[in-house]
Amino acid sequence: MEIPPPSAGGGGGGGKPDRKTTERIRREQMNKLYSHLDSLVRSAPPAGGAAAATTRPDRLGVAAEYIRQTQERVDMLREKKRELTGGGGGSSSSSGAGAATAAAPEVEVQHLGSGLHAILFTGAPPTDGASFHRAVRAVEDAGGQVQNAHFSVAGAKAVYTIHAMIGDGYGGIERVVQRLKEAIRSN
Repeated sequence: MEIPPPSAGGGGGGGKPDRKTTERIRREQMNKLYSHLDSLVRSAPPAGGAAAATTRPDRLGVAAEYIRQTQERVDMLREKKRELTGGGGGSSSSSGAGAATAAAPEVEVQHLGSGLHAILFTGAPPTDGASFHRAVRAVEDAGGQVQNAHFSVAGAKAVYTIHAMIGDGYGGIERVVQRLKEAIRSN
């Protein structure tokens, strides 16, 4: 029996691949990664020639610049979102008369047959929940049976939602709405 000599290509022995094969695989992986980076950055080819003429350090520089610009854009959009959601409204509440007009609550009521769906917007988020409880109590005192009530804070406003069943006694829905508005405005 004769043992065949080891092959120069490194492919048939089942052992560790030779240096040449390892380096070729590494280069192919790096090229795939650079290709993927180029597709993510969506950079246009440079004005002087094709994308293949761009050196790897240049491609990395373009990617770094793209990341920096994207981060600046994200920061700008976060700031704009914060301003739009009421994060920038803190300065107007420092003046006495301006705060009273800005904090005026809004009451929106939908009549649902024998039911009531009330949405209340206050000018400032509640610190202790007393105004929310006062609104629920006003509905109950006026003859309404509260089915569901909850509040949430959106930016610089508190939003109360109350679902109630209203009987015909005690003046009906109009009385409940009147009491509810009085309770909210008595803050």
